[in-house]
Amino acid sequence: SSGINAEWPLRPGMLNNAPCTFGCWISENWPARKLWVFQNGAPNLDYLHKEFGHCKASVTNFNDSSESDCKEQAISEFICYWKKLLGQSDESIQDFPVKDFHNLPHYLKDWHFAKTSLPETVYNVPEIFSDDWLNRYWKSREDVDDDYIFSYFGPAGSFTPFHADVFRSYSWSINVCGYKKWLIVYPGEELKLGPTLTLNVEQQCIERNVKHEILIQGPGQGIFVPSGWWHQVLNIADTISINHNWANFHCVPRMWQYLNSELCLVEKEISDCRDLMDDAEWFDQCQLVLRANIGLDFSEFLQFIVVNLHHLSISDCDSLLNELAIKKKMSDKFPLLKNKCLENVLKNLNRLYSVYDVMEFVREHRMTLAGAFKS
Repeated sequence: SSGINAEWPLRPGMLNNAPCTFGCWISENWPARKLWVFQNGAPNLDYLHKEFGHCKASVTNFNDSSESDCKEQAISEFICYWKKLLGQSDESIQDFPVKDFHNLPHYLKDWHFAKTSLPETVYNVPEIFSDDWLNRYWKSREDVDDDYIFSYFGPAGSFTPFHADVFRSYSWSINVCGYKKWLIVYPGEELKLGPTLTLNVEQQCIERNVKHEILIQGPGQGIFVPSGWWHQVLNIADTISINHNWANFHCVPRMWQYLNSELCLVEKEISDCRDLMDDAEWFDQCQLVLRANIGLDFSEFLQFIVVNLHHLSISDCDSLLNELAIKKKMSDKFPLLKNKCLENVLKNLNRLYSVYDVMEFVREHRMTLAGAFKS
């Protein structure tokens, strides 16, 4: 039987880090379900061209070496390309691609539509996904204009290769129209696979007894993808979806574990430079490489925790910090930060070392930090 739970309450799904699917009720009141789609279920490309053609988004395609290329493109230009594809093939697309990747349709991804249009004119975030620590943090920052709120435009046959989501966050995806085929691999099972870029992942899952699930997602339906579940996705019809990467109380320990595991890889990768630096220089360099590799470092992770602290009860906060401190790392090599005032805390975020337990630091300063972010 399938390990994907249809209409399973999401909180147990998060506690167990298990996938969950949702029926069309999840998006029944979305304006995009009517405005972006014809009555026959096809995407209303003329409407999208008129309303959003001036916007820009990332468009991916595969080159002759089966490597993914990405470029920024106006939505109007992509829609003109998409229209040329309509009706070119009557063949039903059901199988994940395993060759000739350069012939696959281009795929418009990561359009930050909430930056250029009022979100309520497109969709509303389902209540079960509303406690979103990740996007709350990015929206709180004044130094960058970013979020993890996207729309994807996928012609039939377009494809997202095998991957796990950014920062090992959660994600949810809801189809405005069209159909997606998902292959989702249980955590740790991906280690049984070989190189996945040109690999028939579905076949290898069968041959190597990799525990996985296949799911077809239809119009209006949603899926919750837990932290660390590797997956690939095929648009088996012309498809538009809205997707969030997100995180909450239950996801943060897995993000922290991922951050530490990636730091270990960085330290190993540049270990030949260790003797050339003192401890502080070594930390700074490792954090610089870590952020370049995954887009997040310890300083930002601590800020991410701080911004979300005051949304927790005291008991939930203590519970989270206890969980994050399970694999506590302490060392007398590095001094503790002694000044508890907020100004000094924020100024010294980049001085938190890999061997210092970040969550113990947050515990010590929790009331000061949480109080400051309430104002």
